[in-house]
This record gives sequence, C-alpha cells and structure tokens, in this order.
Amino acid sequence: MKAPPAVTSQHQRTRRNTRRAYVSWTVHARVRGQWLRFHTVDVSARGAKLRPRGDLQTGTSLTLQFVKPNGRPVRVEAMVWRVDADGLGIFFLGTAPDGLMS
Repeated sequence: MKAPPAVTSQHQRTRRNTRRAYVSWTVHARVRGQWLRFHTVDVSARGAKLRPRGDLQTGTSLTLQFVKPNGRPVRVEAMVWRVDADGLGIFFLGTAPDGLMS
C-alpha cells in the first residue's frame, strides 16, 4: 500500500544530504539539439528544481547553462530525474561545477 503524499514528501526531504539554495536564475538547457529556457526554484551541489515543467521525460539528458546574477555562466551535464506538477527535478552528472554554489 502506498504512503500518503504528505508522508512521502516528508520522507524525501529528510533523505536529502546537500544544502539547497532557493534562488531564481535563468537556465538555458540544450536538449536534442534545441535550446530551452527555464528558471531555478532551488539548486544544490547534486541537482536543481526547474520551472516550467516543459515537455521532457524522466531520463532525458541535457546540458544546462546557469546564468547567475554575477553574469558568469556555469555549465553542467545533467538528466531529468523527476517530473513533478510544479517543475523538473534535475540530477547533475558528475560533480557540481565550480562556481555553481558560490
């Protein structure tokens, strides 16, 4: 039997072991030869939550370019980890790039 959504959501939050920064940055994503534009909801060393949801499926590979307020773009390879009603859960492949969290 499935756990109620509130319990599952709380359980998922407690499994996170990296700090999240709640920021709103523009993100350009290259997916199958096209560039799409998103905005961050939050960012951590292992991934990010992006809006709008877009038309991407779990497992889709993408190259992200974060445009931080200091104007310095930060690029990272990633994949769609989760598709939620309010956005995309993104998992970074490899280590987080220098400058993403600073």
